[in-house]
Amino acid sequence: MRKKLFTILIILTLFSGHLFADSFRDSLEKLNFQILKEDVNYFDFSLTDLNGNKVSLKDYQGKVIMLNFWATWCPPCREEMPSMEEMNREMKGKNFVMLAVNVQEKESTVKSFVDKFKYTFPVIIDEKAEAAARYQIRSIPTTYIIDTKGKIAGAYIGGRDWNTAEVIRVFSELSK
Repeated sequence: MRKKLFTILIILTLFSGHLFADSFRDSLEKLNFQILKEDVNYFDFSLTDLNGNKVSLKDYQGKVIMLNFWATWCPPCREEMPSMEEMNREMKGKNFVMLAVNVQEKESTVKSFVDKFKYTFPVIIDEKAEAAARYQIRSIPTTYIIDTKGKIAGAYIGGRDWNTAEVIRVFSELSK
């Protein structure tokens, strides 16, 4: 009897994980994300943030990660950043992290830009485009969402308003 109950619990646990992944992807699809149908693990990297700290995605394991690739010279990137700042403030204290990965610019250029606009979300420097290459970035901005299990759930190519009620609601739900 115990063995049967244990087997049923294992099956239910595995099935609920599959439902969570599908629900996560369904929620992102409603926000017009391109959805990855297969489970793909995130590609880790080790880069430096504007404070000189090494940052790796594995540091945020178990959180929903919004990984945004951008540059200071990119008009759609510049346009979406104020809404990213607002979203970051709205999501503070939740199981969520926003990482803005600047692609192929010098740290001094990026720091001046971030300081000028007083952005507080973490900014990482990918001066040699190593992380961008691993994520096959072809245009910016491009944003990947990584779920709490470390799977790439979806991607959004182009700029958008990240601080809408719907986006905040979906990401609040996903980060529970």
